[in-house]
Amino acid sequence: MNYKELIQKDLITDNTKELSEDKLFLKTKQNEKYSKDISKYITPKELIQNLTLKTKFIGITGTNGKTTTAFVLGHLLQQAGYSVGIQGTEGFYLNGEKIEAKTLTTPPIFTTIKRAVKYEPDFYIMEVSSHAIVQQRIEGIEFTAKILTSFSQDHLDYHKTMEEYKRVKESFFRDETVKVFNGKLLVKNEKCKVKSGGYEFNLNCKNLYVLEKPIVDDIPMAGEFNKMNFSLALKTASLLTNSSLSTFNFSLFEGVPGRMEIVSKKPLVIIDFAHTPDGMEKVLSAVEGKKIVVFGAGGDRDKDKRHLMGEVADKYAEYIIITEDNPRCEDSNEICKEIAKGIKSIPYKIISNRKDAIKEAVDIAKKKNYTLMLLGKGDENYIQYCDKKIDYSDRETVKKLLSNKVVKVN
Repeated sequence: MNYKELIQKDLITDNTKELSEDKLFLKTKQNEKYSKDISKYITPKELIQNLTLKTKFIGITGTNGKTTTAFVLGHLLQQAGYSVGIQGTEGFYLNGEKIEAKTLTTPPIFTTIKRAVKYEPDFYIMEVSSHAIVQQRIEGIEFTAKILTSFSQDHLDYHKTMEEYKRVKESFFRDETVKVFNGKLLVKNEKCKVKSGGYEFNLNCKNLYVLEKPIVDDIPMAGEFNKMNFSLALKTASLLTNSSLSTFNFSLFEGVPGRMEIVSKKPLVIIDFAHTPDGMEKVLSAVEGKKIVVFGAGGDRDKDKRHLMGEVADKYAEYIIITEDNPRCEDSNEICKEIAKGIKSIPYKIISNRKDAIKEAVDIAKKKNYTLMLLGKGDENYIQYCDKKIDYSDRETVKKLLSNKVVKVN
């Protein structure tokens, strides 16, 4: 049976509603409760084995830094002459070109398989979220290498405790594949113990490479924290290609959309996806000078981190504007008030409408010569409310304001 041809002809489905006599059903951990009565099926592991793809899968997980590390690793592997697919927060890229828009950071396994069949890159770099690990959206994939970029508080609305969040991340690294880890090696015997983000991870020692500090210093992106992201990518590229570290260079790397991205120089305006206390700390500490910070927190997500985000902004900013950031089904004003509980010494203002907040922040940045930091949205092109998603971009909002065009406020 030619499984590639079946996929190309849309004769395999993971949706019970699309199943017909001429289609083969892909039974996954996500759909098995709906497919108990289906006797003719194939599993993701069986499908991947039968496809005999040349593609090698690389999985990148971590609280912060996944996207940057993925893009840098992709750049280095392309530099070595390989074709590269990247799947994650920014969508799906093939050899540096955006091919498909974002769905989930880690989409259902059949989406990944279909992309691998359609484009068949030499390397398929995936951002692997903790949700995807729990929900087994990566089932059946035999990874050639795995990376942990960082570990800090996030997603406690889902995982409930940091210990459970850690256990989920830890479970991704229990096999013998190549593992490149940001942390400090504490114990190495039959099992390895590595400390990352203040938590101890018990890992399989085989093919484990722990970076306790960056191995590169000169990188084309701002932020000390990015030196570790670049280092993780460099070490992994070296292992995957059996090449020395000196084989690679970053001179032509053009950056990552929405990550420490400068969208204006006068005034200096930087947008970044930072949406956790640790992410904000790293981004804000990386930028010198006086700063005005505009940010919010996602609705229907980890509420315990909100006041901590306020504390971080309070530590680094001269002035703070708290605003919306995908409020979903929560009230934006209430989210802003929870963030404000962490602000003790710096003047701040709550402006729920994000465009209004940025307009005021741009005016202040111009008058006081502050650097404007817009955090949380990064390269996203929408704001998610309870019953609708509207088109929106921090980058475009700033550009329109600075070109004196009218910015429509909803």
